[in-house]
Amino acid sequence: MEFKMLSSKEEDKLTEQELIDYYKKLREYAIKRKLTNTTVGATTLGPVLKNISNKLAIMVTKMFSDKNVDWVADGQDNIPNNQVILAHSHQGVLDGFVWIPKINRHCLVLHGADVNKLLLMAQLNTGLVLVKKAMPGKDNEEKQAQVKQYNEQAKLDMIKLLLEGHSISYYPETTWNLSPNKLHLPIHNGFLYIARRAGVPVVPVVHEFSYDTSTKKEHITKIHTRFGKPIYINPIDNIDKKLDEYDEQISTMRWDLIKEKGIYSRKDISNQEYINFLEGNYKNLKLGKLDIDKERANIYGASDEFYKFHHINDVAYNDKGQLLETEETQKIKKLCPKNTIVK
Repeated sequence: MEFKMLSSKEEDKLTEQELIDYYKKLREYAIKRKLTNTTVGATTLGPVLKNISNKLAIMVTKMFSDKNVDWVADGQDNIPNNQVILAHSHQGVLDGFVWIPKINRHCLVLHGADVNKLLLMAQLNTGLVLVKKAMPGKDNEEKQAQVKQYNEQAKLDMIKLLLEGHSISYYPETTWNLSPNKLHLPIHNGFLYIARRAGVPVVPVVHEFSYDTSTKKEHITKIHTRFGKPIYINPIDNIDKKLDEYDEQISTMRWDLIKEKGIYSRKDISNQEYINFLEGNYKNLKLGKLDIDKERANIYGASDEFYKFHHINDVAYNDKGQLLETEETQKIKKLCPKNTIVK
């Protein structure tokens, strides 16, 4: 059966009836095709191994945090009974594990194919849909085209899995948010198109971590996961408006969790907590064999001056534990009058 999946931009040009007809054909095609990017046993063994997945997630979480970590979750009642996309905020490696024992369903994970094989092995029992990242400007056109084609197959896998009753965990920031002052990175809207194509809701999920500031160690002392209210998407819904709805939920939930930590402003987070957070993530990036420059390059709008100014990624610090000014802040200071203070 020949079928061409349209890009999101091509979809947006269709009339309401054309879109409905297209989705009917897309779903028929997705159901009939074989899975290409999904790990073996994801739909058969994965649900049976849910209890083992819970235990492994608990073990990995305690490996990457304090053994007596305070670990809580709320909002599970917001998750509909049928298949969903769990769309998570993303700060580090533990985002892939901490939610697993907090829900009572099996859920496949959209996962990078290029990470350390040991990390892949740690999550194989949950079932993975694999994607790849290209390095814009450095990878040749042929390699970028191969990555694009590979990821198109992953999209079709996700549609098929969702139509067959499986749920998927998705990380729409695409990389770790290492910013000290940004609630989340710019969001890729691909997960909303997948949800619309498969006719399933999206549940926003936020993870907030507290770090030990009494020592220069990366110990996580508290993990708080919150599941938001489901976002339902119809074929004729405007994706930008649904993205705003998602953005509002995760920003609000993240801010509320920060306030619950007793911190009422991002600027009041201690340097040491942020440095411990960064150090832990740097170590985990190396463990995962992840290229931080490739991660930065794949942030949506990473080359945009607006996002550069707002520190879309990690901020440098000196040996005295003081956060340094970004290059963008230094540029602004040079342009400002001498008596103007830029904070």
